Amino acid sequence: MSHTQPLFRIGKTFRFEATRRLDGDTYDGHSFTAEAVLSSGVLSPEGFVADFGDLAPLKRYIDGALDHQILDDCVKDVSNEGIAEHLLGWAQSHLPTDVTSVLEEVRVRTGRPQPLPSSAFAAFEASHQLRGLRDGHPCGRLHGHSYVVSVPVSAVPRLGDVPVLLRNHLRSAVHGRVLNEVIPGLNPTSENLARHFSQWLTDRAMGGRPGWEGTCVRVSETESSWAEYVGGAA
Repeated sequence: MSHTQPLFRIGKTFRFEATRRLDGDTYDGHSFTAEAVLSSGVLSPEGFVADFGDLAPLKRYIDGALDHQILDDCVKDVSNEGIAEHLLGWAQSHLPTDVTSVLEEVRVRTGRPQPLPSSAFAAFEASHQLRGLRDGHPCGRLHGHSYVVSVPVSAVPRLGDVPVLLRNHLRSAVHGRVLNEVIPGLNPTSENLARHFSQWLTDRAMGGRPGWEGTCVRVSETESSWAEYVGGAA
């Protein structure tokens, strides 16, 4: 998917265990994952599409209303699409306006999350501290993450050695470091990091090759969250 303008997108996933009635006393039990996806062409002054913490009420609702439940007793349409529509409606009615204004969709899938193909991602460990947050925000304290930086699987064949170059760059430039120190002037939110690594790939790895500008780079701080940046296509 190409964009004429840069786009930031973030996602937050929430797991719940539940079952659905089929026929009579037959049940269709699964581990479910609900994923809230938000997008914007611009970031907040802090560097967010939205603060992941502002999605906490959605997690509390899922935990209280859907987790370990018979979904037919809670949701009118218990298909994955119906559950997603139900959660989207709840979120639009209960989350802050600055979140709902950028809320793109809620997705629901069954089964355990699948790992990324090894050719599509690079990992590193680092510390950071975000600036400009409200008093008491946990991300305002120095802390660390096990990061994963990935590119779309569909792009890997044409990227050649780019995933290897990215791994080598992450290992030498940011692994085991404090991101605020090694990337001066950047408030290292996931969104800003996604843009930073996308621009690094464009400028250094791809040499500004036409077409790369529209390829997505995703940064994941945790197993349940991610942010991606899609540069403006030429």
